[in-house]
Amino acid sequence: MSSTSRSLRPTRRTTLAAGLALATSLTLSACGGGSVTGNSSDVAAEGGRQEVLIWSQATGDAGTKLNEMVEAYNASQSDYTVTNQYIPAEAFTSRLVSAVSSGQAPDLVLGDENPSALGQVIAADGVAPLDDFFGTGPNPLAKEDIPEGLLSSGTFDGTVYSLPTEGGDYALFYNKKSFADAGISEDLETWDDVAAAAQALTADGTYGIYLPIGSGEWPVFTYQSMLWSAGGEFLNEDNTQVEFGSDAGVKALQTWTDMVASGVAYPSSMADSNQNQGWPGFNAGQYDMFIGGAYNIGSVSEGIGAENVGVVPFPVIDEPAMNTGTNNSYVINGDDSSEAAAWQFLSWFMQPDQQAEWDIATGYLPTNQKTLDSATWKQHVEENPLLQPFVDQLSYARSRPSIPQYAEVSAVLSQQIEAAMLQRTSAADAIATAATEAQAALDEE
Repeated sequence: MSSTSRSLRPTRRTTLAAGLALATSLTLSACGGGSVTGNSSDVAAEGGRQEVLIWSQATGDAGTKLNEMVEAYNASQSDYTVTNQYIPAEAFTSRLVSAVSSGQAPDLVLGDENPSALGQVIAADGVAPLDDFFGTGPNPLAKEDIPEGLLSSGTFDGTVYSLPTEGGDYALFYNKKSFADAGISEDLETWDDVAAAAQALTADGTYGIYLPIGSGEWPVFTYQSMLWSAGGEFLNEDNTQVEFGSDAGVKALQTWTDMVASGVAYPSSMADSNQNQGWPGFNAGQYDMFIGGAYNIGSVSEGIGAENVGVVPFPVIDEPAMNTGTNNSYVINGDDSSEAAAWQFLSWFMQPDQQAEWDIATGYLPTNQKTLDSATWKQHVEENPLLQPFVDQLSYARSRPSIPQYAEVSAVLSQQIEAAMLQRTSAADAIATAATEAQAALDEE
């Protein structure tokens, strides 16, 4: 991606107070002046409501729940009418960038499942800075309410462009019955423990573990925790130099590729267009361990029986490490009226009552510290103890670097991780090639 100095700087910004006044006056019949949303004029006659269009990728039960919450918001106030439009995750970013260019973008993107592509939308001047919105409106949200590791995922050059509305990390799932039948310990603190258990579990066409094989962000997202656990770094402090091309970077990947080579890890990809983690194969008995998120608990509990599901924190190489994931939500660059209207819904959605309702229904983790501290969420974790490892890891979790070039860096690393996991190249050669190509992406001006 080319230089970011222009694209990361707001093109214009009047005061937030003026924006809120415009958003709530409802007497504006047609605000011109450069909105790219296509909705700046969607204000009904005096006494009516301003329209707010959301693009989301929520499907199934999550999509149903989101529509219920949109209806609840619309019923809770008389200033705005929010509409949720489902947009498939495939090619979402390119579709959004095109919509920004043509003036047909929504007012708000809620829960973008590809946070690594946010820089591309920012570079297209499609995202409104959010710093001035914190602490404003009828449902104020403070910046300090969001853990820094989560907020940093949407912070570019010191400016907040998105909120982490749906948090997540990952842990190791295992089949308790299989462990008992094999007579082996459920102590899975280190990757050496995991490799030993996988060896004991592999028999009669069943593998011990499924590891992240496939393209896309998931292998990179999980590999980064391996890298940090081995004592390595992904990029340098100012995100200008690749650091994963190190001995630690090779050790992190070889920990996985050795298990594939020894025949105890499933040798091909189980990812598909709906999921990356491979839980269907776990349910089918094709392997007895896999890396997954809290949102997988319901599916595997139904698949193998809740009493047979075990979860432990992500195993360590040398030290505990975790990469925090989040679906990002952001306000589309528009006039002050459309931006403030979009923020009103977003800040309402992030409040503890709403976020706890959403997370309990969908399996995500809270991204508002007040939600984590709420009685509702604490009771939910107490009633669902398999969640505890996911929550505990948040105390030391880190996040991916927020740079426009991240998508390109991730893509080249993902390709090489896949090649190594499929035994097409060595871990050392894969990491060396990825580091060279990633540095070229960082060096582009």
